[in-house]
Amino acid sequence: MRQGDDQENEIYDDGYLRVEYANYYVACGGRPIYNLSRVELLLFFTMVRNFERLVTHEALWKAAWGKKTPYNVRTLRVQLSNLRLKLLPYGLNITTMVNVGYRLIRSNDEAAS
Repeated sequence: MRQGDDQENEIYDDGYLRVEYANYYVACGGRPIYNLSRVELLLFFTMVRNFERLVTHEALWKAAWGKKTPYNVRTLRVQLSNLRLKLLPYGLNITTMVNVGYRLIRSNDEAAS
């Protein structure tokens, strides 16, 4: 991962997944993903910054809705379910650790090559 002087200029690029945070740009295998909502992007960005590591429910909620909005587990689950469905065709998956959080991983061997 390359990092600029601040987080806004940060770019994640592992050769398959490219995320340009400041531009709200995501591509997998050179194919741009355009169908993500703003909330889905914020959740995804948080998970990419912690790729293959568990991110707690609270950390995801704060990243997408901030500290002032009361936590709603149902809303978070729905958003992550929608995001999961949109990412599967690109070889990415979101796994769940019940009552703890979520993890972004590669879902198949083709995506890793």
